[in-house]
Amino acid sequence: MASPQKNLEDAAADVVEPLAEQVAALRADLAELGSMVAKVGKQRARRLKSAASATAHEGYAKGEEALDVVMSELQSLEDELAAATRRRPFASLGIAALFGFLFGILFRR
Repeated sequence: MASPQKNLEDAAADVVEPLAEQVAALRADLAELGSMVAKVGKQRARRLKSAASATAHEGYAKGEEALDVVMSELQSLEDELAAATRRRPFASLGIAALFGFLFGILFRR
């Protein structure tokens, strides 16, 4: 007859071996799941980076268009001011002197 100690060791071996196999299978599944999550994360990061880049380029282009419009308006205003100065040089000189006098009074202190 086998000793009770031997029977317990055999029973433990019968239980431990399938559990070890299941733990190994779980570890493999977790490793696979981790790699899948990393892959999905990288793909999402690439898409977000691409979308952010496209939005930045679009914003930059709109900013350049707005700058062009402002520069065009300033050039038009400068041309009008130059034309008005050529039409009435003494009035322009008087207005410039008036503004100079007002700035002098405002900032003398």
